[in-house]
Formats: sequence, C-alpha cells, structure tokens
Amino acid sequence: MKSDTTKKISKLTLPFTILIASLVLGGFFYASQVNKQRSIERQQEIKLQDDRRIQEAKVEQEKKEYVARRKNECYGLYEKERDKWNNVKDFGYSEVRDVCIVKYKSSEPARSKEDCEKIIKNTSEMSEELRDIIFEAYSDCSENWFSKQF
Repeated sequence: MKSDTTKKISKLTLPFTILIASLVLGGFFYASQVNKQRSIERQQEIKLQDDRRIQEAKVEQEKKEYVARRKNECYGLYEKERDKWNNVKDFGYSEVRDVCIVKYKSSEPARSKEDCEKIIKNTSEMSEELRDIIFEAYSDCSENWFSKQF
C-alpha cells in the first residue's frame, strides 16, 4: 500500500504538471503574440515612412514642374518685351520671389563701382528674399541696367 504522502503527491502531480505545461505554453503564446505585434508595428512604421517619402517626392516634382512652367512663361514675357523694346538685354526667374525679371539697358549714366558695392553691404543677416532683391539691384547697378518684375 502506498502511504498517504505518496497518494497526495500522485494526486497533485497531474494538476501540477498541467499547470506547469499551461504556464510554459502560455508564455510561448504570449511571446509569439508580442513578437507578431512588434512586427506589425514595424511594418506600419515602414509603410508610413514610405508614404511620407512618396508624398515628399510628389511635392518636389510638383514644385519642379511649377518652376519649369514659370521659367517658360518668363521666357515668353522676355520675347514679348524684346519685340516691343530695343533695350531689352536679359531675363531671369527668381524662385525665391516667384517673379520673372526682365532686364533693360538703362539710358541713365553708369554709377561707380563703389556706389554699386554699397548696395550689397551687410547682406548676410538678411532673409533670402531680401538678399535676392539686393543682389538683383547690385547686378543692375554694375551692368547699368534696370529691371521690371512680372
């Protein structure tokens, strides 16, 4: 005959084994689900990054197309002005200010180099748009031209 202790141990062995097995299987299942969730989150993050890159590329392409269109329009304006006036010398498109600039030879006497250089002093602390305007004025001064914006 088995002793009472042995009987008690044998009665508890099966539930204890089931409990341990359940904990081990539960742990594996939990770890698997956590890993799966992390994988899904990584895939979602990668998709969001791809979507952002695609959107940024689309915006950049639209900007390039806009600039190309504006440059083409600017050239058309230049040709019209050149047909009208004999002093039309050059043209350019400023992306910073989004304007077409047509340059004309001035009938005014040319200014000295020193006068023109006074225009561009202390431009490093200015906004990009203001620097663009100032360098345009300096260029006009040094070439003895004047500009019209369209």
